[in-house]
Formats: sequence, structure tokens, C-alpha cells
Amino acid sequence: MFLTPDPRYVKSDAIILRRTDYSETSYVVALLTREQGVMHGLAKGARRPKSIFEGEIDLLTRGQATILVRPRTGLHLLTEFSCRERYLALRKSADSTTAALYAAEVAADASPEGEGQPEIYDLLSETLTRLAEGDTAAALAFFQVHLLKLSGYMPNLGECAVCGAKIEGAQVVFSFIHSGPTCAQCSSEEDRCTTISRAAVSVIEGLARMPASGAARVRIPAALARETVTFLAGAIAAAFEREPRMLRPLMKAMARRKA
Repeated sequence: MFLTPDPRYVKSDAIILRRTDYSETSYVVALLTREQGVMHGLAKGARRPKSIFEGEIDLLTRGQATILVRPRTGLHLLTEFSCRERYLALRKSADSTTAALYAAEVAADASPEGEGQPEIYDLLSETLTRLAEGDTAAALAFFQVHLLKLSGYMPNLGECAVCGAKIEGAQVVFSFIHSGPTCAQCSSEEDRCTTISRAAVSVIEGLARMPASGAARVRIPAALARETVTFLAGAIAAAFEREPRMLRPLMKAMARRKA
């Protein structure tokens, strides 16, 4: 983040998460900024043909934003946005677009306004690049694992979340209530549970050991990557206690790939 001479203005690297019509000439834009988390800004005149934004206010675009901070209203004023990357290849695949919108939404959940998370911003930026390259499931699995790590919600899949016993067997029972696996003695019919294969657990543990900048090196068999993404999507929803709006479209996209 860079402060301009006027302290009311902030310049920051930012990714456009949402764009909503505000009037016939303007948008309200939700931005994930690198240093300030999510910020909402009014882009006055952005819908005009000869706007100063020149068509750069587009969904899932990365650039540098200049923002006039208006703390009393919570709706700031976006005075400039200089595009650096449009990720145009995302538009060629519906599944890649869905995955990108999901990633952007949960990254925003982990970066509340005023609580910048540079590592999460960088993770999302790299993930959008990977998704644009077409490796949807593997790129998304890497993103999900490292989002959980950076947010402090990464579960220990090797031991029971209730009693600490070592988890063994080909299938691991994961309790969303306990935010971790449960052994046979601690499992309950009242728990909201799912199962995950030992192979998928190994994938998650391997991804967690990689540095956050290592997404480009990830290679996961397609079926295993889909299982991993599906499980981690549930774990993220449970961690943030909210079902992302893009979760169901993401699950449909994963099902299409399986078919």
C-alpha cells in the first residue's frame, strides 16, 4: 500500500471482486486490496463511454486502485484504477470462471475490511493465473489448502479432533462440528460428517507442506483433485460459518468434470 500526499487517499494493489450498477453512469465496486482487505468504492461515471476508467472496471481484474477513504459511510470513492492483468483466458471456460469467482469470494471472507492479508491477496492473484492456464481442480485445491493455513483453520487430519487418537484406515471421517476427523469411538450420528479417502488426505498434507508460492508445481490426478476440492470446500464453509454463494455452482462444475 502507498499513501498519497493527501492521507485521505490510498493507493493499493487490488483485485475487483464484484461490480454492481449504482446508477446510469456509475458502479459500486468491491475490491480485495493487498493491505486493507476488502473495500467498497463508488466508481463515479465509470459507465460513461468516455469515462476516466476507460472500461477497466471489470470483474476479476487486477490492478492498482486509488481510493478516497470515507470512513463515515463505509462506501469509499474509487478515483482511479489502472489495470495490470485481466485474466482473459478465464472467460473461455465456464468452469474456470466459476472456480475463480469462488476463490475470490472465500478470499474476501478471509480478508475483512481494514484487515489486510497480503499473503491471501498474493495467493488469490497466483491462483487466478493458474486457473486461467486451465488447471482448474489442482489450482483450486492448492488455493483452498493455503487459504485454510493462512486463516488459521487448517485441520490436523492425522488425529482425532476429540480425543487425539491417531486416525487409521482407508477412509477418514471428518466432523464439521469438531472441525477435524473423528475416530470410531468419538464419532456420533449427531455429527455433521463426510468421508475422505486416505489418498486425498495425503494430497492435502503434501500441498500444506509446499510454500504458498509453489502453485505452479502442483500436479494431481483429476479424480483425486475433484475429491480434494469438494472436501476442502465443505471445510472452508464450516470454518467461516457461511456457505459461499459460489459453492453450489462450484460443486456442479466439479460434477460435470467427473461425468
